Amino acid sequence: MKYYLIAGEASGDLYGSMLIKELKARDPEASFRFWGGPEMKKESSGQLKSINETSFMGFWEVAKNARAIKNFFAFAKFSIDQFSPDLIIFIDYPGFNLRMAKWAKDRGYKTAYYISPQLWAWKENRHKILRDKIDLFFVILPFERDFYRNLDTACTYVGHPLLEVIGSHDRPIPETVKTIGLFPGSRKQEIQNHLSVMLDFAVEHPEYKFIIAGMSHIKREYYLDQIDQYASHVDIEYDNNYGVMQKIDFAITSSGTATLELALHLVPQIVIYKTSQLSFMIGKRLVKTDYISLVNLIASKEVVPELLQHAFNKLALSEYLKKMSPIAERRLMIASYKKIKEELGDGSSSSQVAQAIIEFLSPTS
Repeated sequence: MKYYLIAGEASGDLYGSMLIKELKARDPEASFRFWGGPEMKKESSGQLKSINETSFMGFWEVAKNARAIKNFFAFAKFSIDQFSPDLIIFIDYPGFNLRMAKWAKDRGYKTAYYISPQLWAWKENRHKILRDKIDLFFVILPFERDFYRNLDTACTYVGHPLLEVIGSHDRPIPETVKTIGLFPGSRKQEIQNHLSVMLDFAVEHPEYKFIIAGMSHIKREYYLDQIDQYASHVDIEYDNNYGVMQKIDFAITSSGTATLELALHLVPQIVIYKTSQLSFMIGKRLVKTDYISLVNLIASKEVVPELLQHAFNKLALSEYLKKMSPIAERRLMIASYKKIKEELGDGSSSSQVAQAIIEFLSPTS
């Protein structure tokens, strides 16, 4: 079978790589074309677009890159028709993928959507695309089952794929925080908006060692131009997020998949996010959730502090780190992490999705 996958961000690249691996195990004749990153490239040579090109975040950022995005749509349509896949698999990346799903289904292609768009946060009416244009729809967060059931949109809950790559952790909680991980994000604009504040905080706290989790698909100048100005107690490691998580006692992280990854590694954290003021104001009007981090969304309460926009500054970071310094506070956070993990399935997400796809495409199905 021929599979065409579109993942536009780092998390989608990870989940897509695991799905490709499972599909290859079940389909020896599998052929792939994909939009993705380094993880998917490890499983297939069929990369068409890199997440380094396609990862935009925020209303203003998308508007600035409107011409590039228009070209992406044209290229996707051309390359899909040229490849003529048996199935198109959309992985998250909703601004692009939901529009492509409409085109693909109207064109007669079979479609699957893996990782739900965050319709529970905003633009709920887009569920009609998933209901009418998607043949197989897989969700990974426990509360999404009821959300889509109430919208009369069929979906299959498969648990969270991160459990496949992050094993059980039960490491000791240190009495004092000595090493702090900095996770500024996986997109250029996230790193530009976040890293300078993180480093301003780090330079005022030489009593800690800091490790930046860098991404090699981002030009190293985005990191090094800022790091070179700072003290020797700040290091950087590329493409080693999980290795960094195993070394640190605490983390400051951009909102995204990393918040849940840190929780599964049992690392206490502060979640931050900053974007353009225009994007923030528009988002504030549209987004319906009380939280932005996956940890808090799954728990339906504040497990980790969130510092957004102007609240994200070195003074606030210092205050929250001081609050989290007592071991009792970090123990409470980690206890909540363990309860969250129990809700995320049995670690067979990619296997379940691949098997469902194979059965759907089987001539006897």
